[in-house]
Amino acid sequence: MEALGEVMIEGLEKRGAVLDDDRRAAVVRAAGELLDSNIAMRALQIGEAMPDFALHAASDELVRLSDVLRDGPTVVSFFRGTWCEYCRSFTRALADVYPRIRTAGAEILALSPQREGLEGTRALPFAWLRDDDNRVARKVHWAYRKLGIDLPKLNQSDRFELPVPATYVVGTDQRIRFAHVEPDYRRRPTVQEVLGAVQEATTSTELLR
Repeated sequence: MEALGEVMIEGLEKRGAVLDDDRRAAVVRAAGELLDSNIAMRALQIGEAMPDFALHAASDELVRLSDVLRDGPTVVSFFRGTWCEYCRSFTRALADVYPRIRTAGAEILALSPQREGLEGTRALPFAWLRDDDNRVARKVHWAYRKLGIDLPKLNQSDRFELPVPATYVVGTDQRIRFAHVEPDYRRRPTVQEVLGAVQEATTSTELLR
């Protein structure tokens, strides 16, 4: 597999970014530091509580996690933005399995710091929420920082950071039942893993009733 830093540079240049040698070096250095950071161990773990949040969807509806959890477990997934091809691929995978997630009694919430260009997300079967300045992401895990590139332009934010892609399954008690935190944004959990965790969380909820 191609080195993460080189993939990040290629992706940025495809979107029109002009990177001189210093910025290329900054991206490669930041990617290496991120992969060496052991971030998954510093993120919230299975059994810990997911912080409650209230965020606006692309439709401007205000969505509160605790309200959604009243109806069943919830998949909470953090994305870099719709401009990321790996995020789009995983979004499509979640959309495809969404009927089975709902049949299992659960819901999906997608979070991203992106503020504009969200028209396409309104067609998704689940809510795409604006996590402005990664406020929720920074409480849960971490973010890419100081890459020396124009992240504010990509996500219409003043902060030079992106969320580390992560997917959690949260039980109705707000406890995390499944966690996948991966600094290499090309690697996402399989939908089978997510669905299995949802089914286990639903079973646990029913046993507690």
